[in-house]
This record gives sequence, C-alpha cells and structure tokens, in this order.
Amino acid sequence: MSRKNCTNIGGQAVLEGVMMRGTASMATAVRDPEGKIQIESKRITPTAAKPLIYRLPIVRGVVALFSSFVTGSRTLMRAAEVYGDVDQTPSRFENWLAKTFKIDVMNVVTAVGLVLGVALALVIFVLIPNLLTDLIYRFADLTRFQPKVQDIFRNLTSGAIRIAIFVGYIWLTSLIKDIKRLYMYHGAEHKVISCFEHGLPLTVENAQKMSTVHDRCGTTFLFLVMIVSIVFFSFFGWYGLWLRMLIRIACIPIVAGISYECLKLFAKYDNIFTRIVKAPGLLLQKLTTREPEDEMVEVAIAAFETVRQMDADPAIPEQSFVVTKAVAYAREKLKAILPDAPDEVELLLMEYTDADTRSALNDGRRIDSNRLDEAVSAAEKRKKGMPLQYATGNADFYGRKWEVTPDVLIPRFDTERLTEEAIKTIKKYPDCSVLELCTGSGAVAVTIAKESGVPVVATDLSEGALAVAARNAARYAADVSFCKGDLFEAVGDKRFDVIVANPPYIPSGEIASLDAEVKDYEPRGALDGGADGLDFYRRIAAEYNAHLNAGGTLLLEVGIGQADAVADLFGGCRVERVSDYNQPPVERVLIVTEKEESDV
Repeated sequence: MSRKNCTNIGGQAVLEGVMMRGTASMATAVRDPEGKIQIESKRITPTAAKPLIYRLPIVRGVVALFSSFVTGSRTLMRAAEVYGDVDQTPSRFENWLAKTFKIDVMNVVTAVGLVLGVALALVIFVLIPNLLTDLIYRFADLTRFQPKVQDIFRNLTSGAIRIAIFVGYIWLTSLIKDIKRLYMYHGAEHKVISCFEHGLPLTVENAQKMSTVHDRCGTTFLFLVMIVSIVFFSFFGWYGLWLRMLIRIACIPIVAGISYECLKLFAKYDNIFTRIVKAPGLLLQKLTTREPEDEMVEVAIAAFETVRQMDADPAIPEQSFVVTKAVAYAREKLKAILPDAPDEVELLLMEYTDADTRSALNDGRRIDSNRLDEAVSAAEKRKKGMPLQYATGNADFYGRKWEVTPDVLIPRFDTERLTEEAIKTIKKYPDCSVLELCTGSGAVAVTIAKESGVPVVATDLSEGALAVAARNAARYAADVSFCKGDLFEAVGDKRFDVIVANPPYIPSGEIASLDAEVKDYEPRGALDGGADGLDFYRRIAAEYNAHLNAGGTLLLEVGIGQADAVADLFGGCRVERVSDYNQPPVERVLIVTEKEESDV
C-alpha cells in the first residue's frame, strides 16, 4: 500500500472565508465587505503536549469531535461578525449565567448554541429515524426471522433513514444562495490542502487544478459515523424507544471515536480497499463542495499559509479581526438608546466614524466594532444626562477636536469670537508674547499658538485641567507652556504683549438654575464668578497692568449683559466691544488698550 504525502493542517469553510487548523495554531481568513482579506490567528496546545489521555485511540476522536464543534461554532460566529451585521449581543439569561458562574459571556453564547444545535441534531438524526422505523415495522412482518435478525433489520432501516435524512438535508441546504457560497469556500479549502499535499507552490492557479473533494473532509467523517453506527448498533437489541434513545446518545462518543480512527487510517493510504470504503463519503462531497472563485482560493491560501508559518515559527504573534459594522446598523443601535435625539445619534456616528459631515455617513463607510462599543457607551452616558462632549471625550472648537473631561469647561462656539480677535491682535506685534488666563482645556491657547505661530503661556488653578490642556497641546504639537496658579501668580513678574482671558462669570445664585447637564457635570470652579459674576474681572483689572507691556492688549470674554459693568472696571482705558455671531448678537468680547491722545 502506498503512503500519501499528508499534512496535519485541516480546515473548515465559514461565512465568506476559511478556517485552517494546524499542529500548534489556527487561523481564519475572511474577505470583509470592503473586499480585504482579514485574518485572525491564535496559538493552540499541540496534541503531543496534552496529557496522555487526550492522545489515546478512540478518546482522541471524541475530544476532536467535541473540540471541532466548539471551535467551529466560535469561528462561524466570528466570521459572521466580520462579514455581516450579526448582533452577537447576549440575552439576559446568558448574561445572568456569565455573571453568576463567573465565565466569559461569549463562552456562554457558544455553549447555549452548541446545546441547542446538538439537541436539534438528536431530534433529526436519532429520534425521527427511530420513530419512522417503528412505524414501518408496524406494517412489515418480521416474525419469520429470529429476534436477533429482526433487530438487525430494524437497525439497518433506522440507519438507512438517517443517511437519507442527512443527504436530503445537505441537498436542500445547497439550494440556498449563502450556503452555496459556503460550499464554494469548502471547495477552496480542499483545493489548497490538496495543492500543498501534491508538492506544488501555493498559488491560485495551481490550487484551481486540484479536486474539490478530500479524504479527510468532515463530510466524509460524518458519513463514516453513520456507517459505523449502523454496524455498531446492530449488536444491540431493539428496545423500547426511550431506552434505545439513551443507548444511542450514550454511545455517540464511542461511535465518533471509532470513526475518527478509521478516517485517519484510510486517509494515509490509497488503494482499492480504501477507495471503496471512502467512495460514498467522497461522492457526498459533490454536494457539500462547489468549484470556487479565484478570490475564494486566495482566502483559503491566506489561512493555510498563516497556520503553516505559525506552526514553523513560535515567535509569530497572534492577530485579530478588525470587525466593522454598517453605519445603518450602528444608527439603529444608537437610536434604541436615544430614541428622542436623532441629531445626537448622527453626531455620535460622525464622532466614531471620523466623518466630517452628515452626508459623509452615506459614503459606504463602516464603523469598527470597538468604536461602536464606545459609541454605545457614550449614548448610555448621554441618556443619563451627561453632556455629549463629556460622553465622547471630545469637543469641536475652531475646526479642531479637543479632549474634554469633567475637569474642564466644554469649549463653546461663543469663545471662538474671543480667539479670532486674539489672533488678529497678535499680528500687530512683532515677536509677540502671549498669556492666557483660566486656560481650562487649552483650546484657546493651542488655537492661538497654531494659528498665529507664536508661543503662548497658559495658566490655570486646576491640576486636572492643566493635564487635559497639556494633552491637547501635545496632540497638535503646539508651542504652549502651562503654569499652575491663580490668575497672574503663576507667571511671577513676567510681562506680555497680549493677555487673553475667559474667566468664570456666572453669578453664584444663578448656577442652580442652569441646565442640569451644565450645573451637574461642568466644574463649578470654571463657572462661578462670585455674587455678581464679576469677581475675576475685578481681580484682573487690579493686576493686569503689572503683567502687560506698554502698548499691550487685554482681551476678555464676558457673559450676556456684563459688557457695561466689566468695561467700567477699566475706566482709564480704551475698551472696544465685539459682538458674537448670535442672533440677536451679544456683546461678547472686550478689547482693552491704553487710551490714545485722540481718545482723551
């Protein structure tokens, strides 16, 4: 008998992909909706490194069967996540099981699916054949035969019905479009393995020359299990229905183990005897495999090569899929959380898909599943009242994104007016030196530095705020120096050409009446301006001259209706008022300079 050149690598077709498993690794390659081949690989414990019991004949077949069920189920679910918008969210019951017994939720989902699948298989392939056999022999007279012969007839009949159901099931599923593609990937898997076994370079062209059937196919194994079960159960009597069911269920591991050993043995040899034994299973593969497209073979090669390389080199790291979802799927998921806030749903989608506009959400882009999880988390926080910017950790200001946390005030559109005026003012000074007070997130200081090209010194009393500001400056590589201190105390006796400030200006008594998302989430220290809201302006008015160069400019943002009162604090100076872009406009910025002779 001639020995075949057999590889230890075997595989399984999955949705739009192929899983290959070797001695010490496994890899699944899937072509995602964008046409790219994604690969997920991981290390597995080699059989030789497992305890002796896992390597014993028969036992190893039982272990292999159970392992293939579990691994196959998980792989199918992962492939579905990559290719389609399959919601793998566990049910409440599954979450309860995971929490109660301290086990991974996905393990629970896999286990539940496995139990349901096994239960369905037992009904279809064990219960129904036995019921039909009982029905047939109510009308067929076997009394002329010995009891043992009668039992053999019944077992043969039950086995024949089981095979007929199995073949019919495969034929019916082959009519389904998606299953046809699955069978095409099954064919691609076989072609690639056969190509390697024939010693040819693994190319699409070489693989396409191979047959779609293979000795070690799982279809052949299942068919072999049925043949072995017919022979095996012929040695048992035809007992009552439920006792027969219990016997058959209990003996499934033994039957599977024997079948596994037979399959391994037959796969090693190619002669007249093995061909006859394997012929029915190979014929059945004509139903479970189809001629694949070149792109499918390419996917199978990617999975096979990954396993071959990982088995050869233990240093090669594992890799994971980048699972994406359609924007439409993500939108529905977020709408379920924020049903009354469609605009905020769109903003969340823009944030987590990096879309600049709403229309860009319709350009076919997808969202990374990890980012979708972040979006869902943000939506849950928003549902509880947290401002959207804190929920996402980002705010838009002056055409840039900024990190924001509850340590800092959320940058407002109104403050862009202050920033614009500061940038225009800075251009009037050669080698301008700039100070910003109450920097918060650093958005104003960083924007000024980036837009004007001058270094900026920024101060704040809050360590948390300064940490956020420093990260924002690093994000945009801005030349900003941060100092901790209360207003001017942080800069000692230094002087500047331009001083910019947006201090707290909400009257203490009005804070309680602010929107909940402001008063409950934003830092009070960045809001509270004292009894009349002017405390910080008074301090600035009293101290700024000691830090402003001759001919310098002070720019202040003020609250609604505060312009007159703040301007009065600078009675000896020229105060220019600049309105914001609201309708009606609000006097929002005061520009304070020394009075010129023409002003006197």
